[in-house]
Amino acid sequence: MSDVAPEILAEIADWPDRLEASCLGTKFDEGLVRVLASCDSTQDVARMIGIGAAVTTGRQTAGRGRLGRVWIDDEGAGIALSLAVPMQDPATISLASGIAVLEAIRAMVPPSIGPTIGLKFPNDVVEATSGAKIAGILVEASEGVAVIGIGINLHRRSWPPGIHARSVEELASKSTLRRIDLLESLPPRLSRALDLSPSEVAHRFSKAHAPTGCRVEVESGDHRITGRLESLSPLQHLEVIDSDDVRCRMPVESTRIVSWDPSSR
Repeated sequence: MSDVAPEILAEIADWPDRLEASCLGTKFDEGLVRVLASCDSTQDVARMIGIGAAVTTGRQTAGRGRLGRVWIDDEGAGIALSLAVPMQDPATISLASGIAVLEAIRAMVPPSIGPTIGLKFPNDVVEATSGAKIAGILVEASEGVAVIGIGINLHRRSWPPGIHARSVEELASKSTLRRIDLLESLPPRLSRALDLSPSEVAHRFSKAHAPTGCRVEVESGDHRITGRLESLSPLQHLEVIDSDDVRCRMPVESTRIVSWDPSSR
């Protein structure tokens, strides 16, 4: 722990007690809570512990994102939390996790700002007016266990070149946010979201989907299509009306939103 700043060690001192308390009555076991001063990836630790684990850290140095991307919080400015649940449909787990994270972030900002924060299929929480990424979810499933990784930009920081991101602190317009306040809200919110039916999960995700109605570029297999995203059924398909006014329906399993223009709504 010698490479962890003293202020981070002081900050996380009360995290174990508070995170354990937040797991009571949820799908997560207060006895399997782990708070690490520093680690490469909370995902790896949660996977080793198994179902019921809730793992966080004061400083993550090699977090993983979707499609092999890297999620690094080496400044202690964000939240890295991994939670392990029994394997179900990974797509539904990912969508439900996005709903829970969105609700938790909206609760941290003024009511007038909450509606400007939305979801982007399949796994991002974004600022709807700019497209900037606020949080991401990664679900890794194997051997009957699904590990849900949640990364949230909480405090202001300098972003690496090419990264379009915002912090919750910037949206909240205050500098008194504590990471534990957001962290401890996640296990109960996630537990409730995972109890929703797949149809309710899809409905809530679609309702909060920021790119719907905007100009998008989507990739489906070997094809890229540019047009207006007409609708999203996040467990089935998305529909884009292309430049020739042709409605294109693409399965979500093989389709991703490459880019979108929030100003085109």
